[in-house]
Amino acid sequence: MNSSFLFFIGLFCITIFLRLFELIVAQRNKKQNLKNSNFYYYKESYYFMFVVLHSSFLLFTPLEVYFFKRSFNPILGVISFLIYAFCLILRFHIFSILKEKWNTELVVSSSPDFVVTRGIYSYIRHPNYLVVILEIFSLSLFHSAWISLVIFSSLNLLLLLKYRIPQEENLLFQNPHYKEHFANKGRFFPKIKF
Repeated sequence: MNSSFLFFIGLFCITIFLRLFELIVAQRNKKQNLKNSNFYYYKESYYFMFVVLHSSFLLFTPLEVYFFKRSFNPILGVISFLIYAFCLILRFHIFSILKEKWNTELVVSSSPDFVVTRGIYSYIRHPNYLVVILEIFSLSLFHSAWISLVIFSSLNLLLLLKYRIPQEENLLFQNPHYKEHFANKGRFFPKIKF
């Protein structure tokens, strides 16, 4: 095993650790928030698909690199690592802003205090999904895992755009405070509405 592959595996270990940490925090936040009558939990029949997709990505991408002997391109590797580092910074920024409101499931509130408009949320509606999109992209490209890039990026976008985001926005836009701030904001990029 060469050093680039070991570094690649290290990035996946960091990602797995962070995902597990997120699930623990999400469950704690959900339990805490639902003690408040202003909060509502929407059970998603498709949630398990996210779990399967993201778990499969974390397993199959290193296997693709190993078994298909994917090459390491230093330029692509550096660009991918910089994108991944940006994802880490943005993820911690989101965590620090949302605090107990952060969750992996749909836990919403009609309270004005529920709406966060600081930091990255001044510009876009779904920075956390942007992080996941870029994370899949950067980790796949780091060691030229083209199959993983195409399959997991496509499936992730399909789940986000067909199921999660429409349902989440349907719930969130019922909060007039959310609607007032985010009606003219892009989902993933400022000024780009789709």
